[in-house]
Amino acid sequence: MKQVGVIISGFLLLFLGACNTVKYLKPGEDLYAGAKIFVDSKEPVNKKAIIKELEKILRPKPNQTIVGVRFKLWFYDIAGPHPKGIKKMLKNVGGEPPVFFNPQSPPTLADIMVNRLNNMGYFVAAVNYSTITKSHQVMVTYTATVSKPYTIRQVQFPDSTNLLNTKISESQTATLLKKGIQYDLDLIKAERLRIDAFLKNEGFYYFNADYLLFQADSTVGNKSVALRLSVKEDIADKSRRPYYINRVYIFPSGPRRDSSIGKADTLLVDGYEYVNADSSIRAKALLRSVFIKPGDVYSRKNYNMTLSRLMGMNLFRVVNIKYKDTVSDGQGRLNVFITMSPLAKRSIQLELEAVTKSNNYTGPGATLSLKNRNLFRGGELLQVNLNGNFETQFTGIQKGFNSYELGANTQLYLQRFLAPAGIRNGASKFVPRTKFDLGFRTLDRVLYFSMNAVNFSYGYTWKQTKEIEHTFNPLAINFAKLEHTTQAFKDLLADNPFLEKSFQEQFTVGGNYAFTYNSLAGSVRRNQYYFNGMIDLSGNLPSLAQRLVTGHSPSPENPQTIFGYTYSQYTKFSTDTRYAFTINKNSKIATRLIAGAGIPYGNSTAMPYVKQFFSGGSNSIRAFLPRSVGPGTYRVPDSLFNKTFLDKSGDIKLEGSIEYRFTIISALKGAVFLDAGNVWLMYKNEGLPGGEFELTQFYKQLAVGTGFGLRLDLSFFILRFDLGMPLRKPYLPDDQRWVIHQIDFGSGSWRSQNLVLNIAIGYPF
Repeated sequence: MKQVGVIISGFLLLFLGACNTVKYLKPGEDLYAGAKIFVDSKEPVNKKAIIKELEKILRPKPNQTIVGVRFKLWFYDIAGPHPKGIKKMLKNVGGEPPVFFNPQSPPTLADIMVNRLNNMGYFVAAVNYSTITKSHQVMVTYTATVSKPYTIRQVQFPDSTNLLNTKISESQTATLLKKGIQYDLDLIKAERLRIDAFLKNEGFYYFNADYLLFQADSTVGNKSVALRLSVKEDIADKSRRPYYINRVYIFPSGPRRDSSIGKADTLLVDGYEYVNADSSIRAKALLRSVFIKPGDVYSRKNYNMTLSRLMGMNLFRVVNIKYKDTVSDGQGRLNVFITMSPLAKRSIQLELEAVTKSNNYTGPGATLSLKNRNLFRGGELLQVNLNGNFETQFTGIQKGFNSYELGANTQLYLQRFLAPAGIRNGASKFVPRTKFDLGFRTLDRVLYFSMNAVNFSYGYTWKQTKEIEHTFNPLAINFAKLEHTTQAFKDLLADNPFLEKSFQEQFTVGGNYAFTYNSLAGSVRRNQYYFNGMIDLSGNLPSLAQRLVTGHSPSPENPQTIFGYTYSQYTKFSTDTRYAFTINKNSKIATRLIAGAGIPYGNSTAMPYVKQFFSGGSNSIRAFLPRSVGPGTYRVPDSLFNKTFLDKSGDIKLEGSIEYRFTIISALKGAVFLDAGNVWLMYKNEGLPGGEFELTQFYKQLAVGTGFGLRLDLSFFILRFDLGMPLRKPYLPDDQRWVIHQIDFGSGSWRSQNLVLNIAIGYPF
């Protein structure tokens, strides 16, 4: 306890020192403490929207604070003007220079705010400001006085006096400017961009959004505006003319001068002029990704799709599309030059890594990857992976338990849908793919068993939009066989019939489908979402076929087989839903909810071991050891507690997490988290009492844990340390499961039994 007191005293001194940053100020200097915005109106207005818009104008941003203390400014100040060594690093990495109050800023910002209010339709507006100075810190208050905003009474599009005006009028069915909505200059700008995009897809190659002019008449009364759209008169004739695609030249092997195009190395394929006949990729395969066709009207949409699809083939470093105009028979035409710089066809890569898994195994590994990007001259990608690793467990009951694994995997990707029914590729920006996957691995868990496994799958993957992706494998086969088992493992299976059954039935024949929506990656939205839903089926088609032939239905007592091996029959559903709310650039709240169920039936009484659900570990409930939670309220009896193979599994899983993430210093991030969940069995099992799922009881059986984490986030590499402790243990008696009152950081016994340190790569979700 004395050590704890010393630590607390140290943090208190650090906190008090960081609070006093104004002592470093020179005479006449005041820190800028930020600003507040208020809206005053006698009429109903959207005050929240006004404040949100005006807050974008505020400059500069005050020094960052954590719980009201400017730690970064304090680091900068104590480092001094010319620091060296650790002080220099403290100043440059963890420090932040002072942000001073400038008396000239408030009147300038007030004028800008008035202008912004006018753009939002508040044509009669004023902004006043006041300052409050306390302890050399200045807070500015802005008060915006507004009245009811102006609305749009009508929008007049140009008369159809020529082809350009006719096309503009045709677009008005999708206009953003609806009668009765609030006047907004940003919305008018967006309408100009919308019309420009429409015209770009109607052949008007040289048209520009700046050529559109909106005139507003605010004298029509009742605080409304009449808008009139016209085209500027002084634009060039070619901007008023639609253009058509003339000749399309394709250079698949790199840039060429136009003058070097000759008949000797040019093929005419479907109207395209394919330059360099000895190209390593077949013209037909490449043209599937080209949507710019001779004779068609120019379309920006086709340009974007072509560029995206060609780059998505992963065959080229750079793809460049250029247009050159010409006039033929009085009509505007464009010659198109599509130039591609190919990547190396073959590559080899060796990766050495240190792996830490959710089941607490850690150790070195190596992967050798061989790639051929254009196997049959159709853009096919062949990838062969050879891998091996050694793993052991350094902590927990399974400490010193070694595992060896060797594997080989071959994947073949085709740049199209390959199916008996002839699925069309479709006009999409994203390349559809057919995937064949064949793999083999051998696993040796010393002291227990060795296992050989083979997998094969055939399926499709395609993106519907940037956020939405589909994966469909109509055929997925997994076969695993125990080759050698020790007496210790046999004894363990004898004590646990459920585990024995799940190891016996590891032959799956079926298919799966997954839907993914992801707006998390690379998004700057304040609200971000992720959803993955998956359905996995096994054994249904073989069971149906055998039942039609034999007239007998399968049962656990008399299971059906393929090549003498019992196959698994089940349906498995799982969902992973995530939501992240960005508070500011230095903090966010991230949440996740996982729900899933696997239902064995017909040929099976248990899900295959590799298809079951697990809970606990660095990417799960972090206050519990990997795969140590559940099922339900089941607790390992003392007779089995020292057995080292203690992975707990279930057929049903429900798990949720919430995490507050914040920046401490630069790349060093912090997090406070709360996790809860469990796994359950679909059917009652006498060998696992309390493990079955009951609708009236499951919420009382959730494991709950909390903790604090540190993350070194270098963007390309994230090292994570999460320290968790349990708040609720589901295996205890009903009235003793909450263990918050037992928390005692000063007790070594409590710490060793309850604190769990998770070391992992990447964020948990």
